[in-house]
Amino acid sequence: MSRHLETSSTSSTISSNDNRNKLLGVIYGIGMNVNDIIGAGIFTTPGIVWKQVKSPYVVIILWIIGGIVSFCGSLVYTEFGITHQDSGGETIYLASSFPQPKMLASYLFSFMFIFIIRPGIICAVLQSAAQYAWYTFEGKSPSIDSSSNGWSNEFKPYWILKLISVMLLLLITGYHMLSNRWANRINQALAVIKMITIIIIALSGMSKYHDTGNWKLTLESPDSKFSVLTPYSVAIIEVFFSYNGWNNLNYSLDEFRNPEKKLRMSNSYSVGIVAILYLMVNIAFISAVPPQLVIGTSTEHFNETIAADFFFMIFNSVVVSRILSFFVVLSAIGTAATSIWSGSRVIVSAAKSNFFPIFSDELESRHDTFETPVNALFTQFIWCAFLMLIVSSSVVVDVFILFTSISMFSSWIFYIITGIGLLVFRKSQGYNSKLLLTIVNYLFIFSGFGIVVLAFFFIPRPNVSYFNNISFIFITFIALIVGILLWFVLFYRPHLKEKSRRRWTSEISTQVKIQIAATLAESK
Repeated sequence: MSRHLETSSTSSTISSNDNRNKLLGVIYGIGMNVNDIIGAGIFTTPGIVWKQVKSPYVVIILWIIGGIVSFCGSLVYTEFGITHQDSGGETIYLASSFPQPKMLASYLFSFMFIFIIRPGIICAVLQSAAQYAWYTFEGKSPSIDSSSNGWSNEFKPYWILKLISVMLLLLITGYHMLSNRWANRINQALAVIKMITIIIIALSGMSKYHDTGNWKLTLESPDSKFSVLTPYSVAIIEVFFSYNGWNNLNYSLDEFRNPEKKLRMSNSYSVGIVAILYLMVNIAFISAVPPQLVIGTSTEHFNETIAADFFFMIFNSVVVSRILSFFVVLSAIGTAATSIWSGSRVIVSAAKSNFFPIFSDELESRHDTFETPVNALFTQFIWCAFLMLIVSSSVVVDVFILFTSISMFSSWIFYIITGIGLLVFRKSQGYNSKLLLTIVNYLFIFSGFGIVVLAFFFIPRPNVSYFNNISFIFITFIALIVGILLWFVLFYRPHLKEKSRRRWTSEISTQVKIQIAATLAESK
């Protein structure tokens, strides 16, 4: 009896120690998720959204809708996370919901996440950082010819912005290669700067709410040959880009204490906090920034440095505006750093699953001295630089809008599949249907379908062809086709060969047994 009590006590102590070693409680989880969600998008997209939908009140409604849909998505992913309690995210959820054909859904997500979704976010954030860096030094927003691609554009400012983006990418990749500890400290400091900047905007702009007539003004709508859905398509995609990251805690489930309770609270509260902050920031921008600065000089011009104009209107000082714009640059660097860190870990995880048979060992390895995934980080740097310098320069589309639309269109395809996967998984496992969760899941799925359909009405640049405007859709589908081909060559065909070999071996074994039995019978 005493031995049983001793064993029970020891097990309880070990469990308690394991629980203490886990990092994420509710408060830490909320802080981590808020930091992950709030990125450079909120410093860039409000001007795009306001210009597209014209009405300040419609702007606020769209940001509320974005918060509601993101909240629904967080509940769907929370349910999956609680069920699996593993840090694999969609890779695991899709594998359990759609195991056949062999790992297709899971492999495709990993492929798209590594080559399209995460690089698209990194490139968009660094483009925003480059524009604010330009404002910091020049005191005005960069003016780019929107009627031609990068190869036909002037070197300054188009290619200067490209080079700044690549230099920032190299800087972030470099310090992540050198030390995990210092990278974490730098990223935490940049996260603090980001939150301070957000609070400055929210509080200082809210104080101007009663001093402006901007809320009574509606921007003039230019004549358009395209659908009435066009402005809402552009606005919705940009809003959801700013909310992106609501599912990031699902990649850290092994760090949670009591994930069933903590994950649900952390996800829900963090999305609510971000939605409130985003509403405050948009109210601040609309209250303080003159509509003329949002309209720009043409229907194709977007104010992607609206925060810099906001600082000037609030403090009436070019110097202060430049200094605070530099804070936005640091905030964007912090956001990109988080994506670069996690993106390299996803590459390592995919290499461990042998997604890249020829290079898996190299991508999985860590540097002997720095203990960092140097090869994965360097590979990610090369690919993102290629996207920024070559791919985005080959289409007549605003660079920031191109990368945000690529990442969001691809992400929502898999969000829809994951939402459907939860319904399939719960049914296959015989779980009792939760009415509220089912309603939330269907709302999330239908919202996803709406976003994907709206993407085909995505016309941010009326002066260029329709196919140039929706080039992100072609890029996404080309990537999906390449992913399917790689899945077939690297996974499915070897699987078929193995099944064929086993069948052949089994048949040979059966024939041998029959011959042995016949020989024994004859000998008797």
